[in-house]
Amino acid sequence: MLIGLDFDNTIVCYDEAIARLADEMFELPTQVRRTKLGLRDYLRDEGREPEWTAFQGELYGPGMRHAQPFEGAISTMHCLVAEGHELVIISHRSRRPYAGHPHDLHGAARDWVADRLQRKGLFCAVGDEACVHFLETREHKIEMIANLGCETFLDDLPEILNAPGFPAATSGILFDPAAINMMWEKCGHYRITSWGQLPDALLSL
Repeated sequence: MLIGLDFDNTIVCYDEAIARLADEMFELPTQVRRTKLGLRDYLRDEGREPEWTAFQGELYGPGMRHAQPFEGAISTMHCLVAEGHELVIISHRSRRPYAGHPHDLHGAARDWVADRLQRKGLFCAVGDEACVHFLETREHKIEMIANLGCETFLDDLPEILNAPGFPAATSGILFDPAAINMMWEKCGHYRITSWGQLPDALLSL
């Protein structure tokens, strides 16, 4: 089957990148958690909201050098390809940050794909966008999922899988590594908490 994959926070885990970049950019008190919410709340409480916005531009730009694939993502993708499935990345992110240096965020994502996935034999057509698509809006992302005819789509955002325009022919699977969307399954949807669970989830579709 054609399996669509979200990129940010689905393939890419930013935990290490956030921690390392936060210490590169700020002099933080030791009690501040080096996590997305910890850093965001600290900067907002300090009246430094613009710095939080600029941080996100750095994170999804040059800060991606610190980002890692989620555990099991690469090995699972290799297994799916070996079983005959076709994989495509469809993700939405702005092309430029809302504040700070005008990094090319699409270019940073493509560089990450080339370095972390293409070198390992995945998504080798990254240059001509045959299997890697970065769109600027959620609406365009959903349109691409429909236009390509994805039979299933893995995403960390329930609002994408529940969007009114999400194609009825596509089975959505929620990627929920923090296990915070327990009600998703109770509502009859598919949910996994790790990449290793994806093959079995596909068998149940």
